[in-house]
Amino acid sequence: MFMQCAERIGRSLNPPSMLRMDRRCLTVLHRSLLAVLPQEGCSLLLGTALSDGTQRLMTVWPACNRWGAADLDLPWSSAFSDARVSNFALDPGEQLSAQRWCRARGQILLGVAHSHPSGDAVPSAADRQRGVPHQLMLILAAQGGIQAWWLEEDRRVRPVLIDVS
Repeated sequence: MFMQCAERIGRSLNPPSMLRMDRRCLTVLHRSLLAVLPQEGCSLLLGTALSDGTQRLMTVWPACNRWGAADLDLPWSSAFSDARVSNFALDPGEQLSAQRWCRARGQILLGVAHSHPSGDAVPSAADRQRGVPHQLMLILAAQGGIQAWWLEEDRRVRPVLIDVS
């Protein structure tokens, strides 16, 4: 789960037509999300929303999976402290640090990336329930497949094309 950032207030709630990233971002995503196998890895996606309806991923902010951490007050995580193989939780303090970092560099929080160590790059029911609407959800399968999704208010997801250049 992650919180809505203030920078998104007043911005378009329409899904982006495409997520653009360079090979460096793709490499950081793969390495950081798969480094914690067999647990789910997670990262914040930072970048810009372009006027043509695309989003540009400029920075991957690797994060620790805090699922089940005693000091993390999330209602669903405390009962499942050993379930990091199929769940993730971002530290709210880390999210605030990333948002401050974005503000100083003219970027915004585009969404969250996480891995599915034993599944496909498709949002689970839990991903759709815990995610923040109107943000990207990028999922990396253990076998390397990657897919971006846009979470709607009604918890449906729409696929978002990924362009790696």
